Amino acid sequence: MSTTNRVLIIYTGGTIGMKDTPRGYAPAPGFLSELLAAMPPFHDRTMPAHTTPISRYGRRVRYDILEYAPLLDSSNMGLDDWVKIARDVERHYDAYDAFIVLHGTDTMAYTASALSFMLENLGKTVILTGSQIPLAEARSDAIGNVLGALTIAGHYEIPEVCLYFDNRLMRGNRTQKTDASGLAAFASGNAPPLVEVGIEVKVEWDRILAPPTRPFRVNPITHQAVAALRLFPGISAEMITNVLRPPTEGLVLESFGAGNAPDHRADFLDALRAGTDRGVVIVNVTQCQRGAVTTDYATGAALAEVGVIGGADMTPEAALTKLAWLLSQGLPRAEVARLMQTNLRGELTTTATQTRFSFRERVFIASVARALAEAGESVSRVEVERALLPVLMCSAAGLGDTTALERMLASGAEVDAADYDGRTPLHLAASEGHLGAVEFLLARGAKVDPPDRWGGTPLQDAVRQRHHPVVMALRRQGATLGADASIQLCGLAVAGDLTGIGLLLDAGADPSSGDYDRRTPLHLAAAEGHSAAIALLLARGADPRARDRWQQSPRDEALRGGHAAAAELLGVALT
Repeated sequence: MSTTNRVLIIYTGGTIGMKDTPRGYAPAPGFLSELLAAMPPFHDRTMPAHTTPISRYGRRVRYDILEYAPLLDSSNMGLDDWVKIARDVERHYDAYDAFIVLHGTDTMAYTASALSFMLENLGKTVILTGSQIPLAEARSDAIGNVLGALTIAGHYEIPEVCLYFDNRLMRGNRTQKTDASGLAAFASGNAPPLVEVGIEVKVEWDRILAPPTRPFRVNPITHQAVAALRLFPGISAEMITNVLRPPTEGLVLESFGAGNAPDHRADFLDALRAGTDRGVVIVNVTQCQRGAVTTDYATGAALAEVGVIGGADMTPEAALTKLAWLLSQGLPRAEVARLMQTNLRGELTTTATQTRFSFRERVFIASVARALAEAGESVSRVEVERALLPVLMCSAAGLGDTTALERMLASGAEVDAADYDGRTPLHLAASEGHLGAVEFLLARGAKVDPPDRWGGTPLQDAVRQRHHPVVMALRRQGATLGADASIQLCGLAVAGDLTGIGLLLDAGADPSSGDYDRRTPLHLAAAEGHSAAIALLLARGADPRARDRWQQSPRDEALRGGHAAAAELLGVALT
């Protein structure tokens, strides 16, 4: 039985839903919803509207679309629109598991940054995405972007405001638009992706912010008296002075390199000092897409001496929206300056970035017990062990550390102890390919086919990561594949992936099982002319006489595609 997650798509406008008109591309109310409903990846016709087909993890996504009127080009969006999006997330927060904001690309990084600060104590996934080419076009990046965002939003709990583009999920307040015409339009120069989507979805959990402990709320940006100024060689002091005049209360100064600016021009520095003396918060960020502001150079130290604060490795978009948000809180200027240099939402790199624990430390249990005791909690180390051993078991299994596993089992840990995602130590050991740990756990009575929260088993993990020795060890203990094995095998046949086909067959996949159209792996390999894949499948018992729903045989597919060698191979098999 599948589970269904609910996602709200907030459609603000942008290229993604535009329609071709005599005057060029233009927003068309209702058009996006019509397009998605007509596309099989976004709508299973056997289910209620806007319900996706079941995923390999046994989950569907049910989404609703909240379409703005009027639909806006992102260049026309501003502070009020950011607040509207935040309020809509707040209004529907309890009714949905995650949120997607469809947005034009030009100012998407600004909106993502602004939302990251306004959505306080965010415990659900919020993803901004869009496209460079409208969804209605035959060659559009919109399908991949929306489907990727929907997949992540419907399957993973990532309590952050993110931006998804070109198969990467990035922290929203770390992104910048770096390409006006390419499909990889966004970059996150100082922070690696949180999720990368390829054949598999790879989530980097250690990079993701910890879930909140306080209730969610929206704290809007109301302050507009902020500005940004990009330094250039020869910039005049008068220009600095004019930008810093009232009503400006905050300025993001985009400096050279590692935060450098002219240090030999007294007029330039005096203009900045006058601004900081008046109470203007001036934040120094680099013009470069990578790197951070430092005071290693005299030209950078000169700015600090006149009261300009360093913005570390924040993007100009993050610095501007964070500054506006902090000024909206009515805080003293000194506190605004302090918080601008403090990591609040993962927007800047510090040595103590708050991420999920890796649980790799051997002294973790003792440290937690000691910390709780120092905080006045009457919790014994035994109680801490009971709470943390399941997660530490999984960590040790993922590292292949059989010594630690044996020690924890001797301490009373359960061999099938599951983590927060229902993944047991055997899942982790199989996924990482640690044969010794797999055999160790099986020898101590670990269940061979425990399902995790998505219905995945250790064998499926081992197949996915292509750890053949682990696959064979699990098969010897009776492990079986799930119902989606035939679909996986068909996909490998289309690609002509001999290694993957062989591995999946060794894992117990039926070489003659078909997809929803009863097309077998042989049909698909024949259609693509993959003779080597055909030979492998035939050798492993695939039926060359199988017929799909249109009564076509694999040989018929080869002939239709003009693949003579494949047709001959299948003809021999039929005799």
